[in-house]
Amino acid sequence: MKFLLPSLLVSLAAVPVISHAETLKLLIQEYAPFTHTDIKTGEIQGALTEKITEILKRAGDNYSISSTSLARGLNSTLNDDNTCLFGFRRTPERENSYKWVGPLVTDNWVLYSRKSETRILKSFEDAKPYSMGSYKNAATGIQLAEQGYKIEFASQDEDNPRLLANGRLNYWIVSESHGMFLAQQQGYGSEITRAIKWKSIELNMLCNVRMDKQRIELYNKINKELDNDGTMEKIMHKYGIK
Repeated sequence: MKFLLPSLLVSLAAVPVISHAETLKLLIQEYAPFTHTDIKTGEIQGALTEKITEILKRAGDNYSISSTSLARGLNSTLNDDNTCLFGFRRTPERENSYKWVGPLVTDNWVLYSRKSETRILKSFEDAKPYSMGSYKNAATGIQLAEQGYKIEFASQDEDNPRLLANGRLNYWIVSESHGMFLAQQQGYGSEITRAIKWKSIELNMLCNVRMDKQRIELYNKINKELDNDGTMEKIMHKYGIK
């Protein structure tokens, strides 16, 4: 037995171990219908919220979840261990600062205009001379501004339906689902319309760069399982997302 014990210890040391002891701190931005806080119950809901919590359930991990601003969420995830923020674009500027889970879902981004707008856009580039609403620290707005588009950065995206409806903006660049959700919530849904599609964007979860590699690999594996076994399709249908 004394000869077997050292060999057994060496064998066990070679087995990869994923620790589930640490509670994962999940952060979201208010981004209905993907991630949002129910105003009546205070519960954090949404299609991506359900997908991420199902991933963690299948992984056997504990978590807490809270809502924050984009800037605070990115900063916290950058500096705090066992912290993740979802769902966001995977950009070159963010790539090496975080570890990534995804893509979680594909989100269609469009330009909304006022229904009274008579201008017809034949291509997205036709909107370049006109003002577009985005919001502070939004990757899409920053990218388009760098390309010469006239981006007006609001302090928060919730300001843009009003600014568009009141003629302060010509267009609003936003997720189609999220933009209409905000507009309907504020009573502007009947006043805006989709002018043209920009592109489809993949949303991901970004995690602190020190998070265990095997943990990230497990989350990515389960993410694919949810896409393949029909779970995500059911979740998307529940929230009315095409």
